[in-house]
Amino acid sequence: MTRDWNELISAYLDDELSPADRLEFERRLERGEVSGQELEEMRAMRSLTKSIQLDEFPDEIWERYWHQTYNRMERNTGWILLSIGTIILTSYGAYEFLSSLWIDPSEPWWLRLAVGCVAIGLSVLFVSVLRERWFVRNRDPYRGIKR
Repeated sequence: MTRDWNELISAYLDDELSPADRLEFERRLERGEVSGQELEEMRAMRSLTKSIQLDEFPDEIWERYWHQTYNRMERNTGWILLSIGTIILTSYGAYEFLSSLWIDPSEPWWLRLAVGCVAIGLSVLFVSVLRERWFVRNRDPYRGIKR
């Protein structure tokens, strides 16, 4: 038995000692080598902590918290900044790729044509989706309904 006294007391209270170690601990307790007062204090603390129960917040409190202006603004700001950064980096990468493709005369004409078609097609689709979103946003019949 060479462990720390607090660890031994805890193991004793949790019934984690081997029968031989438990017997040795109880002998030391009887001889006064282990403080009976510490044992009782730890026993009382254990019973107190077992009786404590955490109350959960009611759903109304959580609902109010998530709908507060600050929380919505915080998330929206994060998404907006992430989106702007992604758009800038993607645009710069596309610009560099397209400019190097058009400048380099060793690239075949059909590759230039294909990349140009993809770029124009993506641009048209992007504008189309933005226009549709703008149209639906102003005429959405379910706009005021909470989901």
